[in-house]
Formats: sequence, C-alpha cells, structure tokens
Amino acid sequence: MLASIAHVLADATKPLPAKSPEIATRLASLLWNREPDATLIADAQHDRLTDAAVLERQIQRMLANDRAQAFVSRFFFPWLQLDKLAEADPDKTYFPDYDVSLRDALTKETELFILSQLRADRDPIELWTSEYTFLNEQLAKHYGVSNVTGAQFRRVASAPERAGLLGHGSVLMVTSRHQHGVDAAYTTPATRAKWVRLHFLGAAPPNGFPGAQPVKPELPITPQTRALPAEPCVNCHRNFFPLGYALENFDPIGRWRTQDQIGPVDASGAFVDGTPMNGVIDLRQALLKQSDAFRTNITEKLLIYASTGSVSPTSGTPDTLVRARHVLRATPQPRWSDLIATVVRD
Repeated sequence: MLASIAHVLADATKPLPAKSPEIATRLASLLWNREPDATLIADAQHDRLTDAAVLERQIQRMLANDRAQAFVSRFFFPWLQLDKLAEADPDKTYFPDYDVSLRDALTKETELFILSQLRADRDPIELWTSEYTFLNEQLAKHYGVSNVTGAQFRRVASAPERAGLLGHGSVLMVTSRHQHGVDAAYTTPATRAKWVRLHFLGAAPPNGFPGAQPVKPELPITPQTRALPAEPCVNCHRNFFPLGYALENFDPIGRWRTQDQIGPVDASGAFVDGTPMNGVIDLRQALLKQSDAFRTNITEKLLIYASTGSVSPTSGTPDTLVRARHVLRATPQPRWSDLIATVVRD
C-alpha cells in the first residue's frame, strides 16, 4: 500500500509532457536559435508535434536547413572548446606555412562533419568513429591527402588514424599550446588528455599536485612527463596522460608525424585499467568500450543547453545527469533525432 502511494506521489511530481506550441518554441530555439517558422507553427496549431513521427520529420527538416549551422556554432563548438580556436596563434618560426585561412579551413571541416552526422541522423558515438571528412585543396595538402583540388569542400574518405573528431586538426590545434617562444613547437599531452576525458568520458581531470615542478621549456614535454617519478606524479598522471600520449603522432597544428624534435614519436601508453594502446587507433578502440559514458555525457550537455542556452565542457548537475540516464534507458542506442525529440518534448 505504502509503495503504491509513493509511486503515485512520484508520478505527480514529474513535469507534464509539453504541448505542441511549447515543443515548437523549444525546437526552433535549440536548432535555429530563432522563433518557429510557418511550417513548424502549422503543426503546433494543429497539435501534431506530440506525435513522434511528425516531430521526427520536423527535426530532420530543420537540420537540413542552413539555419542549423546555429546549432553547431552555439552548442557543439563551445562544448568542444572550438570557439577558442581563434585564439590559437602558431609561431611561424616553427610553422612557416600556417596562416589564418588554414585555421578557418580546419573550423569548416569540423562544422561540415558535425552537420553531416546530424542530417544523417547517426548514433552520436559516430562522431568518434566515422571514416570520412570534408576537405578542400588547402586542408588536403595539410593532411597529406592527394587528389583534392580547388577551394570547395567535398566529402572524402579518411584514413583510419583520421577517423572522427580525434583526427580533426581543429581539435588537435585547440588542445595544443601556441605561445610564441622556445616551447612553441611542442605538443602537450596533458591538455589533449584532459580534453578527451572531458568530452568523451565526461570526467573532469584531477587537480594539479601542489608544488609540482614545471617542465623544461627547451625540451619536448612528452619525454619529460614520461620520466617523472612514480610518487606523487605518475600515480596521478596514469589516470589521464596516456590519453594524450596516444595522440603524439599529431603535431600542434594537426599534421601527421612519425618523428618529433628528438626522434621517433612514442605514442604508447595504457589505460588506468591496464589496457595497452599505441596511437590514436588503439585509443579510439579503448574509448569505444566506454560508449555509454559518451552517450550520457552528450545527452547531459544537450539537456543543459536546451534549458539554459549555453554549455561548457564542465557543465552538469546531479539532476541533469539523472535525466540523461533516464533518456538513455529509453533509447540505449539513440540517434540524434531521438535525443533532440526527448529534450524538447519532456
């Protein structure tokens, strides 16, 4: 009896499903950052948006529209920290071929890739696995890809090491330090590792150890961090540094390399559970064993963005985490339309 009463009370505290006009407003704000258009209003006025099939058609229609670029620029780029890419200023002493047009091309690649995933209504995990991207001639030369000519971007197959976001130069640049000076040409495994933890696993990095000695700026960072003492350094670093080591084949502006400043690249490491990896392909395979962590992370961020209009990699509360898990219990292998529909409907 008491259990039945508790169940009734719990149901009474749940928010009522949104009506069609509210769904229309939420959907237009989420995907286009504007008011509903005439087509969306028409379905709202006839209370059709509570029908799952109608809502899915509207989501797909709106994602196909150029206005959906707002969803990428306002949600995905701040979440991925790519809104900070404009602050990158690689030292031309070490990267003489770099210019702002290359940075813009890297940004465009990621924008087009994310839009293609949304419009194809893929499982969000495919942001990390899809073996295609969008290149123009400038970016293809930067990556060492042949047979791409002209300024126009087009879809091309990716090599396995370039699959998904971990192969995008935008991500690899924004997770590198670009101060001018003696260490301007070095990658920073800590920054890349923290980015992977935040954006795939949804896990914040540990706090820095008080009094830790800085690395020597005249030497590459990675060999120095590998040589640190077990106590107190490595016992903490092993929780995240190997995630960055696995990306060492990418230089600070996202080019593939097999040699760094002191010799052959060492991209080996191990997950904290002992799973070995050597390079980005192994890293990706290890991460995919934790796919539920990413799906929960992206769902939580989407819920936060829908309710507040902004998002950051560290956004989150116990309530939004519980809501995200509830959504995923209903759709354990969701498509983008599933997540978006749930966010605007509930």
